[in-house]
Amino acid sequence: MVINLYRKIKRSIQEDGLIVSSSGFLVRSMVGKIDFDRPLRILEIGSGKGPFTREIIHRMSKDSQLDVCEIKTEYNLWIEELIADNPDKHVTLFNGCVTQLLDKPGYYDVIVSSLPLKNFERMNDQNAFLNRVIEGFRFALKEGGIYLQYQYFLSNKADIERIFGKQMDDVDFVPLNILPAFVYSMTK
Repeated sequence: MVINLYRKIKRSIQEDGLIVSSSGFLVRSMVGKIDFDRPLRILEIGSGKGPFTREIIHRMSKDSQLDVCEIKTEYNLWIEELIADNPDKHVTLFNGCVTQLLDKPGYYDVIVSSLPLKNFERMNDQNAFLNRVIEGFRFALKEGGIYLQYQYFLSNKADIERIFGKQMDDVDFVPLNILPAFVYSMTK
């Protein structure tokens, strides 16, 4: 019984980068860094059941656009329900690899990522995919755009700083989350 629970938790962390859904404290820490006073084009990556999606939709203006990228279709039901409950908001769900959405230079004002970046280091490609994703974030952000990412450890902070060519703007610690998390904020 304990071994099965351990295996389930380990698989959840490896596949989704989480044990349980993000806490309201983590959601507010990330989403609170976005200036919603103007129309925005926002990309959310790794929505899961939508804790960040829900808050972004709630705060965004009617003139804003939210693209939600979730590779796992098993989460579609939750995101589609949020979309149906907010017909006055412009929200699009995309199922696939995020790199397909990072091909337009300067397209997004905000990128909110729940991707488990640390898991990409385990691939046998000497971090080529990790680098390609972070480079894609930088490429797809407008000048002055903001990239928000959380991690449970300060694992990929240096990778992000190297690719963006500058120090992180801000790193917040959110202890009231399972697991406690760090929120990175990087402006292009």
